[in-house]
Amino acid sequence: MKFFKQVSLYAKLIATCLLLFSCNKDDDGNTGADSSVTIADGRIAFEVSGYEEASMEGDVVYYLNNIYDIKYFQISDDGGISQDSGIWHIRFEQNSSESIALPEPGEYPIVQGLANTNDLTSFNATISVWTDVMTEAGTTFGGNNGAVNGTLKIVSNTDDTVKGTFSFEAYSSDGQKITVTKGQFAAPKYAW
Repeated sequence: MKFFKQVSLYAKLIATCLLLFSCNKDDDGNTGADSSVTIADGRIAFEVSGYEEASMEGDVVYYLNNIYDIKYFQISDDGGISQDSGIWHIRFEQNSSESIALPEPGEYPIVQGLANTNDLTSFNATISVWTDVMTEAGTTFGGNNGAVNGTLKIVSNTDDTVKGTFSFEAYSSDGQKITVTKGQFAAPKYAW
C-alpha cells in the first residue's frame, strides 16, 4: 500500500512540473520578446527598394513626451544611417493633445500625415534620404509629403525598450515610390 502512495505522489509531482514548464511567458499576459525581432537592443534594420536597393541598419531610440501641447511617441533613428547616396532617416510617430503612453503590443496601420495619428490607433511614417545634410536637401517619402500604406507591429514594450517590426510603401510629393520591407527595431528610451 505504501508503494502505491509513493507512486501516486511521484506522478502528481511530475504532472505539476510538466504543467509549470509547459507555460511560456506569453501565456500569462506578459509582453515578452517576439522571435520576429532578432536585432540587438538599440538598433533598427530594414530593406528599401524602388527608389534605391539597399539594406539599412543603424541606431534607434524612442521618445515619449507629454510636456508640450502636442504630446508624442516617436521611434526614430539616432543620428541617421549613412549609405552611398546620402544620410537616411526613418521615423514612426503618434501624436495627441492628451497625455500619451507607450503603445500596447499589437498591429497598427501606417497612415499619411501627423493629423491622422491623433487617435493613437495608427502611426505616421516618414523616410528621407538627404544628399546634403547641412541643408537637408534630398527626398522625403510619406509623412505629410506623400501617401504611405503599411503596418507597424509592437511586439513588446517596457519602460526601457520598445520592440517591433514594420513594412510599408511610401511616396514623395512628386510621386516617387519607395518600398520598405523586413523592418525591425529594438528602441531604448532616449536619455535626455
